[in-house]
Amino acid sequence: MKRISYLIAGISLLAFTANAQNNFSINGKFSNLKEDMKVFLNYRLNSKRMIDSAITKNGDFSFKGQIGNEPIKASIGLKTLTSDPSISFIEAMLRRDEQDFFLDKGTIFITGASTAKKALITGGKTQSEYLALIALLKPETDLAIPLREEMIPILVRTQGKGMDTIKRLQEIQKLMGPLSAKGEEKEIAFIKSHPDSYVSFDLVQQRGGIIRPKTFEPLFNSLSARLRGTENGKAMAKKLDIVKKTAVGVKAMDFSQPDVTGKMVSLSSFKGKYVLLDFWASWCGPCRAENPNVLKAYNQFKDKNFDILAVSLDDKKENWLKAVKDDALPWTQVSDLLGWKNQAAGFYAITAIPQNFLIDPNGVIIASNLRGEDLAKKLAQLIK
Repeated sequence: MKRISYLIAGISLLAFTANAQNNFSINGKFSNLKEDMKVFLNYRLNSKRMIDSAITKNGDFSFKGQIGNEPIKASIGLKTLTSDPSISFIEAMLRRDEQDFFLDKGTIFITGASTAKKALITGGKTQSEYLALIALLKPETDLAIPLREEMIPILVRTQGKGMDTIKRLQEIQKLMGPLSAKGEEKEIAFIKSHPDSYVSFDLVQQRGGIIRPKTFEPLFNSLSARLRGTENGKAMAKKLDIVKKTAVGVKAMDFSQPDVTGKMVSLSSFKGKYVLLDFWASWCGPCRAENPNVLKAYNQFKDKNFDILAVSLDDKKENWLKAVKDDALPWTQVSDLLGWKNQAAGFYAITAIPQNFLIDPNGVIIASNLRGEDLAKKLAQLIK
């Protein structure tokens, strides 16, 4: 009996030691705050969003917790204790004071004056690598910051509407283009020179929302075998495999889902037509903003052997139907109302929306992710 007790105690001690090894603590200090403020810590653990908060005392704050066996991307944010009702939601989002960092076991130190955005965050090998990336991108970041600051009052004034018609916004976007391209070039160089870094893994993962195999696969394969063999690495590899099966030139995978009346509709029932398979949702702002462009193309080509099958990633039927009505969408709408677990979305590796696939009369994918005027232009090439 005593032996069993020792065995149980030993197992408990091992479990405690394992958990202790994954403990983290964050010690922070803002040296120039005019008043106490609220600090927010955000991160994802096992696909669950974790949010913690603390109130500064003479600028000091701290957090403690546990993570898994790998460093994870997190963010630290700073807010006043009371909100200003005169500030709109869009302005609050655009001016939020936060900074990303990598949370690792051990102690993280955060030191700053009065903003989280400009604080120095240190602690752990991965965070050191992340600081090296930030330093690498600094020339482009320094040029981009004033341009972003100039955009904020315009976006606040317009509440994000009619952006395509504002000349200065278009000018800023043109100025941002080369900076983004240079930043992309430097990030790719970082990935290739740091194949076993979780920072590189995160950069690759960021490019996995809408995967383009031609550019994504070489980057993914440049990661170390260790990172590709992690749970998230295997998930990325699986998604890449699915995307390759839904690439241009491949036969579109068939599926059936209920339409707005509950009648089952299959993709194969559209064979013989050009059909746009469109993934969207009522809660997706970019999707709703794109709907007028899709509607314009539909009205132009609906009598010329073209149709649309839209798959909603909603999970509430009333929201889905209201959006269809409000946006005046006349084409076939289907959904299994399982949200991100939508079966068709799984077939087509959809983890970001809007996304679409243009399919020819033989059921072969001939284009994907056509935005703005691109859909109408592509159809004009195909349908004479």
